[in-house]
Amino acid sequence: MEEQPALPQNEATTAEPTLAFAPDSATERPALETVLDWEEALTLLPRDYKDKADWTAAWKQGLVRPRTGTDPSARDAVAFKYDFVIAAQNPKNDAYFPHSAHTVWLGCENCHTRLYPYKRNPASMREMRKGASCGVCHGNVAFSLKQCKRCHLNK
Repeated sequence: MEEQPALPQNEATTAEPTLAFAPDSATERPALETVLDWEEALTLLPRDYKDKADWTAAWKQGLVRPRTGTDPSARDAVAFKYDFVIAAQNPKNDAYFPHSAHTVWLGCENCHTRLYPYKRNPASMREMRKGASCGVCHGNVAFSLKQCKRCHLNK
């Protein structure tokens, strides 16, 4: 399996993912989205370094196209392009936070109301393991907190 590419440390990136379809093309959907059997769909998804489904890679490769709502005519989601590295006391624990990957699936209000009401709230692994902060989703509906290299690129 391929490991996540290292990003420049302590630098924000505004790299836009490569999409196979135009964002406003609501008629043609990727082939993966026509598969109705969940187990079959999982076999078609790219895998991360722990051999788990990597939904962000699927989005970047144009295999899935999240929409902004349940209305079939809803426009496809657009990513907010401010990705950054959160510095830790020990540099090997620095964490990469991709706004772009999060906002293509969720609206800002999902996190920036009760989880992160201010511009910058520090998060800790202890909080996350208790189901707070990033742990509200990660470990539940998003990849596991045990997939360290998905956020901590220096580990």
